Amino acid sequence: MHTIRIAGHRGSMADFPENTLASFQAAIACGADMIETDIHMTSDRQLVLIHDHRVDRTTDGTGLVRDMTLGEIKKLDAGSHLDSRFAGAAVPTLEEWLDLVKDNRALQFNFELKDYPQDCGLAICHESVDRTMALIRSFGLEDRCVINSFSAHILEYVDRKYDHAFKLHGFYPYRLMSGQERDPSEYLYCACIFDETPCPRKTWFDTLLSRSIEPWLGSAVRAKADFAQAIQYGCRLFTTNEPARAIQILQELGVR
Repeated sequence: MHTIRIAGHRGSMADFPENTLASFQAAIACGADMIETDIHMTSDRQLVLIHDHRVDRTTDGTGLVRDMTLGEIKKLDAGSHLDSRFAGAAVPTLEEWLDLVKDNRALQFNFELKDYPQDCGLAICHESVDRTMALIRSFGLEDRCVINSFSAHILEYVDRKYDHAFKLHGFYPYRLMSGQERDPSEYLYCACIFDETPCPRKTWFDTLLSRSIEPWLGSAVRAKADFAQAIQYGCRLFTTNEPARAIQILQELGVR
């Protein structure tokens, strides 16, 4: 039996404002193996951790991340819209987050790159990717991270420019990824499967495993029975909004 890992989706977002330092720290505290987060670049070329292209849903502000400076982003409250207890939570930079956990040698990272070429153009897209890769390398994290995107263009760019140095995370079925010029099976390390049910069809797991691609599942998996079925099918990692609960379920199933 392979080790089944748990990744905190934007930290522990069921209990804390997503993609905030408090959310990440809560996921680490409960034993998550990996932290999944989302990267956008500001107008002054700083990398911030926020899921949406706009700040509207997750902060008290409005507007596109790429049109705002880091100073403007830092003035936003990323917590009070959820609960007054979280008032004053800030949108962190990628560097702030990595500096905070630089001494945690066991932690792994899932970096989702969100500056898609169809939204911001190739130049901005590639600059955002290159700045991210440079920062990851400056912290020595190449071997402890996966690079994730719904843009196949971004994944292919990383694979080509960085000479296959990074593990690449895609999505299955492959039609979920935009801008494909190559067969994703040529470069993917893992793929998160999406289906109409929390535990997708076994044939999809079989397809990925036959290509030596790790099958992962996302936050739709919540029931113990679905965890058990997915593990039987060959799932290697669950990305979850509730890492503490997911870890407890894996312990009950005897796989952790």
